[in-house]
Amino acid sequence: MTVPAALVPDRSARLAVTAAFLANGAAMASWIARIPDVRSGLGMSEATLGMVLLGMALGTIVALPLAGGLVARIGSRAVTVTGAIGIVVVLPLLGLAPSPWSLAATLAAFGASVSTMDIGMNAQGVGVERGYGRSILVGLHAAWSVGSLLGALAATVAVRARVPVEVHLTVVALVVAATVAVLARWLRVRDRAVAGTSSPRFALPRGALVPVALICFASALGEGTASDWSGIHLDDVVGVAPERVTWGYVAFTAAMTLARLLGDRVTRRFGPAAVVRASGAVAGLGFVLVTLVPTLPAAVAGFALAGAGLAPIVPLCFSAAGRLARSPGEGVAAVATIGYGGFLAGPPLIGVLTEQLDLRVPLFAVGVFVLVMTLRPAVVAAEAAPVEAGER
Repeated sequence: MTVPAALVPDRSARLAVTAAFLANGAAMASWIARIPDVRSGLGMSEATLGMVLLGMALGTIVALPLAGGLVARIGSRAVTVTGAIGIVVVLPLLGLAPSPWSLAATLAAFGASVSTMDIGMNAQGVGVERGYGRSILVGLHAAWSVGSLLGALAATVAVRARVPVEVHLTVVALVVAATVAVLARWLRVRDRAVAGTSSPRFALPRGALVPVALICFASALGEGTASDWSGIHLDDVVGVAPERVTWGYVAFTAAMTLARLLGDRVTRRFGPAAVVRASGAVAGLGFVLVTLVPTLPAAVAGFALAGAGLAPIVPLCFSAAGRLARSPGEGVAAVATIGYGGFLAGPPLIGVLTEQLDLRVPLFAVGVFVLVMTLRPAVVAAEAAPVEAGER
């Protein structure tokens, strides 16, 4: 059991967790937007890049289930701050890696830090949402998208100004450090397990959490694919000038941001199941457009549609997980452990596939998969009796 949060809005905590989402998004986008530069600097092929990206996947896979258990033990505020400290330390090192394999190792630490902070701040968000008694988690994820958009735009400026990758990422790390240092005191602390109550070391989905995790997996697969491969698609398939390779990612992030800003209002009007179903269709259409019309306008429009469609799905899955599990931290971690597998495994797998296939083929397949998996989304609206997150 957990200590129940007071059923009143906590505006200070909402502001603080919003800032955490913002900082996390900016850090991730800053790295993603510089992937083409790092790839060129280290002379990596698409296949090698795919293998290197597995480093981040491995770090995240290890950290996700552990973070859920830590939330139950030490609280989501401590987990959020710990992850943020890791980001501050590791982010500048991504621009200093001397070889692909040292980059992979650094990405493992970066992935562990980002995912630890992710679990902590989402558990915070679910707790704050409970106090408000209405949907706000999509809006909190909008802050992540705003951070991503700002990070991507800043990276575009940095690329044009020929700012070295390591300098750019160091500046971003300092901004993250300042943000967390100022606002961490306002994060909620009332989410630890009651003394004497056993808490799992690993959070894994079971029961009603399994279908929620699968929907989350499909959406995260789409997000990871668009994030990591939009620039490569514009570079290799469309053949744009170097200063335009970030346009697809910027369009994806901008559309996702706008959709998430409106997401809570739309969800309250139409319900989470209808929102997830329609969103999956829009995202699938976006990926199809990108693959069938390999031009710059079509790519920008397609990635924008993908961003708008995918925008509310993951936060609605996390909100459902927080309701269905015995504690928000365990529920979010259990769904994220499987769900984020799509975000992590998809980009490296696409790198391997592109050795034998045109990049457009796996992009098309991702769009179809997202569409199919979101056809029966009623589980995200469930108010079933709580089930325990799986534990090992």
